[in-house]
Amino acid sequence: MSKRKKKCRALQEAESVDSPEVLLLGEANFSFALALKSMLVPPTLSGSAGDADTDRRAAELSQRSLAVAAGYLGLPLQVCRQVRIVASCYETQFELSEKYPESAGILGRLTLFDSLEVRYQVNAWDLADTFGERQFDIIAWNHPHLGTEDFRLHRFLLAHFFHAVAKHLQPGGKVVLALLEGQETRWDLLEQAARHGFSLLSAPVPLAPASFPGYECKRNSTGRSFKNQHTQKTSNSSRSWVYHLGRQFSGTGGKARPKPETALEGASSSFRCDTCGKTFSGAQGLRTHVRQVHELKKYGEKPRGELQVTCDQCGRGFCDSEALYQHSLAAHSGDSAGHRRVRSTCLEGFAYRRCAICGMSLPLWMSRAAHQEALRPQVDCPYACGCGRSFVEQRALEQHERFCQAARRTWLSSLGGCCAKLCSQ
Repeated sequence: MSKRKKKCRALQEAESVDSPEVLLLGEANFSFALALKSMLVPPTLSGSAGDADTDRRAAELSQRSLAVAAGYLGLPLQVCRQVRIVASCYETQFELSEKYPESAGILGRLTLFDSLEVRYQVNAWDLADTFGERQFDIIAWNHPHLGTEDFRLHRFLLAHFFHAVAKHLQPGGKVVLALLEGQETRWDLLEQAARHGFSLLSAPVPLAPASFPGYECKRNSTGRSFKNQHTQKTSNSSRSWVYHLGRQFSGTGGKARPKPETALEGASSSFRCDTCGKTFSGAQGLRTHVRQVHELKKYGEKPRGELQVTCDQCGRGFCDSEALYQHSLAAHSGDSAGHRRVRSTCLEGFAYRRCAICGMSLPLWMSRAAHQEALRPQVDCPYACGCGRSFVEQRALEQHERFCQAARRTWLSSLGGCCAKLCSQ
């Protein structure tokens, strides 16, 4: 190899080390990618003595914007300027233009930047389909959502997401995940991350969309704001937090599975039930548990003498086979064969198996592709109300129409028309 080729290769390797590559998932109208990239570009200064004050203010503003971007990415300031961005969305280019008409102008502005790549039809839990074996230094996803309010599906979604990104992160890489306040608890963020060797690298930091000029947080299924009207009016519930997660490795090269309850503010199990010893992360959870389980006895609390089945692995007794199965999922998650055996015997011949990635119980006839189909986001809302709101399910539309004034006026108008016809006959 000639000296010139060696020098070129050395320069390329140095550039790759100094230029972290960031993958942005679920970009919707790409306004966040545009805001982030704009904040990383150094200001254009005139350099003339007459514009010294203007140059100084521009430099200060650029430095503040850079600090915000560095806090989001979790990178040193001097490294952020060299970041290369791959911005992606779930939709096709046609679907994107139909759902977000403003994206055409945003994409046009993105083409003016160097070191920025746009990709379409990128599935957050199947990155290999788009990127093959390509790896990134940072994989970021702001406000993941399937378009339906099902916390169980979102738990499974996070598990498959962490399983996918584990194969596409450079050694020492990190995941940046932005969630609305409370979602980290409902979706079991730390537990799903720990399934695949991830844990928090630092305390979560607040995400203020106003700090990213031009950024509009969009829903998965419509072009409206991600936060509904009630959420927008309630400031305490609309805050977003950014979580930085990475994989921990032991000295022998094996990954260490961190405890999911560490490093998350408010996640410590410091509230313990005096009756049964069960622990909770908050006082409200403990009060709800005591009220429903021990006072109202909604779940059929039984004395120790009425236990019907026993766990083969630890000897603990349970009232019924369903309670035994739930215990097996929680306490013996590493024994997938045992789970299939317990589930097969407890549901009177209906055989189930456990997904090795997310732990979801699946009928034996269900394929992995069919299971993952439920984790695809809703791309449209076919059920519309007269007030303009759209919904994914007919049930959600019917529930909305019970309280919608516009729908009530339409119903009364149609009822009045029917009455007029009957009276005229």
